[in-house]
Amino acid sequence: MSSIYSKITKINKQKVDKIESELFILKSNIKKIKADIEDIYSSISALTIPKQGEYKEVNAFRERRRLLNTQKERLSYDLETNNLNLKKKQLEYKKAKLEYEKIKHLEEQEIAKKLIKIKKDEQKELDEVSNMLFKRSEY
Repeated sequence: MSSIYSKITKINKQKVDKIESELFILKSNIKKIKADIEDIYSSISALTIPKQGEYKEVNAFRERRRLLNTQKERLSYDLETNNLNLKKKQLEYKKAKLEYEKIKHLEEQEIAKKLIKIKKDEQKELDEVSNMLFKRSEY
């Protein structure tokens, strides 16, 4: 049974579902970034400073360490950005869910009112039919 709120409820539900999927994507991105940062930490700790050798090897070591640190900083920035986006999206989800619940409640109340009216109308019709049958049986 539909009511005047049915379309609004459907739209709000779609909005909530969309935000839920965006939250899922953000959370999976955060997990991936954290895993990437852990990999970089592992790579940094696995680097060994050359004790001897050519100057090129020392420069290659420094360059590799600098690149890993740059990647780590970039990923840390991405992690912060995603965490901020996650907090914003969670707040947006909370508001959307609350709005959806309000409209859904109004829709349920409207449907309940319609059902009560239908039951009253059916009861009136049954009373009329019983009155007609009673009058017919008197003749």
